[in-house]
Amino acid sequence: MRYQWRLVLDPPMPGKENMERDLEIMEEVATGESAPCLRLYRWSPPAVSLGYFQDANEVIDLAACREAGIDVVRRPTGGRVVLHHDELTYSIIVPEIHPFIDKGGVLDAYRLISRGIVTAFNLLGITVSLAPEEKSQAGLTPGSCFDTPSAYEIQVDGKKVVGSAQLRRDGIVLQHGTILFKLPTELYRKVLNKDYQLIENGKHMELSDKAAGLLDLGYDISYQRMTRAMVKAFSMVIPAVFISLRGLLKD
Repeated sequence: MRYQWRLVLDPPMPGKENMERDLEIMEEVATGESAPCLRLYRWSPPAVSLGYFQDANEVIDLAACREAGIDVVRRPTGGRVVLHHDELTYSIIVPEIHPFIDKGGVLDAYRLISRGIVTAFNLLGITVSLAPEEKSQAGLTPGSCFDTPSAYEIQVDGKKVVGSAQLRRDGIVLQHGTILFKLPTELYRKVLNKDYQLIENGKHMELSDKAAGLLDLGYDISYQRMTRAMVKAFSMVIPAVFISLRGLLKD
């Protein structure tokens, strides 16, 4: 059986509008105005998004963000700070009772959605691995989302390339995440407060030791190719027939 899903391909938008758009679609799915949704989008200007429970003044240098022209926005999901720059962002919005989610828990949903993303990478000829469920974060300061992979998050050549976070509310699952094209290491260094720089086992490390973008790793992948791969992959994995197709994102 194939399921009807909605596909939303938005142009680059400011951070506040992007988060409002995810919540708007979440409400539409909750009220039955929308089918479950795969949304793919980008950010303009670059933005820092904070996890729901993070204190902006503790985590980032707000003055440095203003000086660099970087938006600051709070995500409705948990997790840690993310700097959105050279990336494609996805969101999956689906009722908890949908057969694709199968009434599973948070990790079950991560695993199922990760399967779709892995399929997209494989369609592009990129070999990936998934971080194990028991992956430990001991010894790391609570800084960037890309400091270390969480369970079922995606790595290429040993580097984290996708970071995701999830919200469940009113019977709806919202999971959104970042597919990195280039890791903005210098910008992270500017906007993260010093107490939130990456420390592992008492030793300072660069974020690039843990994470990378696809272009950083030598994969010549465009936004349009990744978008097409994501749409095809999720049509296979859910399996879904996508409606509301408005044309693929241009590079």
